[in-house]
Amino acid sequence: MKQTCKYHPGTPAQWYCPRDGIAFCDDCVGGEGDQARSLLSNKPLVPLMPALSHTPFWMILPFFLRYPLAPAAALMLLLAALPLALLSAHPAGWAMAALLWLVPLRYAVQALLSLSRGHFSAPPLTALGAPEGWPLTVGMAVIMTVTIGGPLLLAWQLDGRAVWLVLLPGLALVPSLLLALLRAGALPGALKIVHQPWLVLGVHGLAVTAFSVLLGALVAGAGWMLVDLLPRWLAVPLTAWLGGAGFLVLVAVLGYLACQWQEELDIPTPARLRRERRRRHRRPEDERRLQVLLREGRYDKVKGILRARLDKQPQSLVLQEQLMQLLFATGDHAAVLAQAEGWLQALLKHDQAFRVADIMRQLRALDEKYRPQDPALCADIAGLLREAGQPRQAVWLLQDLHQRTPEWNGLPQAYLLLARILATDLQWPAKAEQFIRFVESRFRQPQYRLLTQECREALGLAGG
Repeated sequence: MKQTCKYHPGTPAQWYCPRDGIAFCDDCVGGEGDQARSLLSNKPLVPLMPALSHTPFWMILPFFLRYPLAPAAALMLLLAALPLALLSAHPAGWAMAALLWLVPLRYAVQALLSLSRGHFSAPPLTALGAPEGWPLTVGMAVIMTVTIGGPLLLAWQLDGRAVWLVLLPGLALVPSLLLALLRAGALPGALKIVHQPWLVLGVHGLAVTAFSVLLGALVAGAGWMLVDLLPRWLAVPLTAWLGGAGFLVLVAVLGYLACQWQEELDIPTPARLRRERRRRHRRPEDERRLQVLLREGRYDKVKGILRARLDKQPQSLVLQEQLMQLLFATGDHAAVLAQAEGWLQALLKHDQAFRVADIMRQLRALDEKYRPQDPALCADIAGLLREAGQPRQAVWLLQDLHQRTPEWNGLPQAYLLLARILATDLQWPAKAEQFIRFVESRFRQPQYRLLTQECREALGLAGG
């Protein structure tokens, strides 16, 4: 059964954590490639592979030998072989026969693509009309003509024993050429990397090369016997069907290897390309770690990580928002009120002042006496609350500032703002007069006297 990621149920899992017993997709792990680590425990992860991924192809050889006997594959080979009973009688018929056998080659391409993507059933005949794979079909036709078709034609016309020297190297080259073709998508690119499959597959590459030579030799030998024993009109179709079946067996083995080694061979299967795109566009590891911890319910750990980051970046609005959302969601109201001052400062710094009035309303719902400890922040918020039509809340923030922060040098301006709110917004000129006189008596410097005089004139209050 195919496993899916615990935190993304619609995404196939690629990794497994033996310590926690959790399957992850690429978005939920740290590190890159084979160095993937759990974002929960930071321990190495085990890649999740298909059940056959570690099985050498020679251990399941009966599966590949049965592949051409699947109904769709057998019918396609039969329909391609029968016309050869008529065409083989005339030299002109050989050209028509060659064109006819482009159909089995087209089917072989679809089988190779299907197998490389992990679909081990033979494709239906309707796959012949699929829009994908035409450059592969052309490339495969050229490869098979040069490596197999040409030597066989010579063998038909000349001494067959001498042609074995040409046929055997072709049989040895076919596996690497077809895998390189699958990787490159077209013949010109495949010729540049024809050596890579051998280098990557190692022992498996040598084994499939030996298997290709042995299979080709057996098919060719059987075909020679059929030609010697049977009339040409019967021997040619039988030999063609046998050759096509042998080729499909080889294609099945190569498709299996392409699926098994798709990362190492860099086979561009759709699933692998989607995975690569997800990897390229996934969020930074720190963000992924937070998401995994949240989904696992480790809220205290997430809070600790966010607070540690805020110690280094106290004005980061993103971090402040993430922490406050988590504190609200977990109902940690005491922590919300303790963290609120940093959040408000970050909002003002990042031009988010329009949100302050609503946030203060939320904070006052938790504690009706809440106000920041920083007097400058109180003054800034009081001005915003006044603009938002909340003068009483603004008064609450500013009153008693001389008792809370007697040494703050912004106290005169704050109390003159308070006087304006009292006189203009609340129509309490007498109370406004008290705060203006406090500033006059406490701060006798010329600049403060000028400020109080301007404030009186603006409010229409007589001098004290």
